[in-house]
Amino acid sequence: MRKRIILIFNLVCLSGFSQNGLENIIVEKYYVSNANDTSANYFAGKLPLGSTTYRIFVDLKPGYRFQAAYGSPGHELKIETSTSFFNNTEHGSTIPNVIPQRTLKKNTVMLDSWLSVGSAGEDYFGILKTDDDSLETIDHEKKFLKNIDQNIGESLTFKDGLIISENIPRPTFFAIDNEVEIFGNKKSGSSFLLTNGAWACLGGSVGSDSLTKNRVLIAQMTTDGDFSFELNIQIGTPLPGVYQNYVARNPVENEISIPSLMYFDKKNRSNKEKGKKANIN
Repeated sequence: MRKRIILIFNLVCLSGFSQNGLENIIVEKYYVSNANDTSANYFAGKLPLGSTTYRIFVDLKPGYRFQAAYGSPGHELKIETSTSFFNNTEHGSTIPNVIPQRTLKKNTVMLDSWLSVGSAGEDYFGILKTDDDSLETIDHEKKFLKNIDQNIGESLTFKDGLIISENIPRPTFFAIDNEVEIFGNKKSGSSFLLTNGAWACLGGSVGSDSLTKNRVLIAQMTTDGDFSFELNIQIGTPLPGVYQNYVARNPVENEISIPSLMYFDKKNRSNKEKGKKANIN
């Protein structure tokens, strides 16, 4: 299996297609938790006050498809925090596709940490809040996920970054079953590292608005620590059988590197105090 992974993800862009299909990696600060949210900690898992939920999107040109985020020899993939990642222990999962739609309104389920190839919940695409039309926004029970914070743009009570669909892509894990348990609901940790594995979409996935913006949600992470990543991405081009590989560091041959494949956000320690004071009723 490990030899197979190396072969799959050492593919390079074939000659005859020079346009770069990956325009950017977009990081959205989706939510910052406050004291109302921590009231669910006893039964839904410990969510530290002032935790930030980050969503990671690959921004593709129309006609391109996200195929995999991977780590390989010489190109380690890293997603890390200086503290630990939050996992909702009641309804959370390593992938959002199996988080039931009916549970998304409950406590802190929508802040769970997971890997994706487009989904943000059962029957839901994840989209940027700036692309959301504010229709059919989830009304969370009690006082959960109602914080208003200048760092997250629109509040989740107005735009939830979800759009319902019958055709939601599902991730496939290659040789990362042990590593991905850091995002399971029975374990937590601070570092997700891949040197020979991937999460992928067989056949490739596109954004919910693939003819224009074509942004694919590939991960959501919640933490109260300094957050960082280094990503390696494989995408399919409009030409059958032609791939492009983007790496965070040290590109070789036809590999491509763009700055947004690396990210670091130092936590503003005052956010915890802000979270304590903001929008608490």
